[in-house]
Amino acid sequence: MKTEPKSAQGAGRETRDRYCSFVGLDCNGQAQRLVALLRRYIDDPARTNGFWQLFARKLAAETGPSHDALFLIHAHLNILREQLEMHDDTAALALLDQIEIECC
Repeated sequence: MKTEPKSAQGAGRETRDRYCSFVGLDCNGQAQRLVALLRRYIDDPARTNGFWQLFARKLAAETGPSHDALFLIHAHLNILREQLEMHDDTAALALLDQIEIECC
């Protein structure tokens, strides 16, 4: 059974199914847009924390293996959601939900 997060329900968009095709989903573009939104937490000393610092190091591939933004978002989906909920960042949460549904 396919379910959608609350922020994606009733959004008036056509339903796209990643199990049929990734064509037209622009998963890498969506991931880059989310990373741009996350920069306000990563780069702001008043908002950053240990998680954001670690996530930034992983994005920059300073240590360990190099992964793209989509992989890192997928691997940290739950903590990203938790961090964004703490800041009530509805725009970033909506994009995170969309990435989860369409790309992960």
